[in-house]
Amino acid sequence: MTSCTNAGVVANSTATAITAAEAKGHHGRAGVEFVDPRPAQAIAATTGKIPGARVIALADIEAGRLPPAFADRSIHVVTSCQAGPMAARAAAAFARLGFARVSWIDGGTQAWVAAGLPTVR
Repeated sequence: MTSCTNAGVVANSTATAITAAEAKGHHGRAGVEFVDPRPAQAIAATTGKIPGARVIALADIEAGRLPPAFADRSIHVVTSCQAGPMAARAAAAFARLGFARVSWIDGGTQAWVAAGLPTVR
């Protein structure tokens, strides 16, 4: 577990790695948003993205420039990139912004695809 707290936002805000199987259990559930922080060109040229995942640039996440769906900091945010490192960085940024439940998929969309799960380009 990586602690990603920001004093004055939400104490105990953390980001945790989860498996593709665990992420599948959250997929499509109310109160859960999947986010892919890669540029659209990278998504199209590699593994694609998880269906329903919002594409939000890492720089926008780190700057707190988020769509209105992210006004509620109690939602569960699950991040994924191709292999995981960018998703971990995005997850840490969401935690610093005060989101109480943040996860990233260990192994990214590569792990998602390896688990037999679909992606879209």
